[in-house]
Amino acid sequence: MKDSGKKVTKESSMAKLFASEISVNVCEEAIQVHGGYGYTKDYPPEKYWRDSKLCTIGEGTSEIQRIIIMPERYYSRFSK
Repeated sequence: MKDSGKKVTKESSMAKLFASEISVNVCEEAIQVHGGYGYTKDYPPEKYWRDSKLCTIGEGTSEIQRIIIMPERYYSRFSK
């Protein structure tokens, strides 16, 4: 899409939101599987959770991604 010159703001925001939220969910499940050890630095889930949580905060928060996505969905209902 980008190569053909189309605007991809909504699509990239949707992909970023989905990937970051799923990543956090998967890491939280891994922590649950490991029990209390999942929170210690001795096991990988703790680091993966920290890194994935940063994606929801750092590179455009999940809330900002939702704000970018929603207006286009909301206004497209009324533009028809």
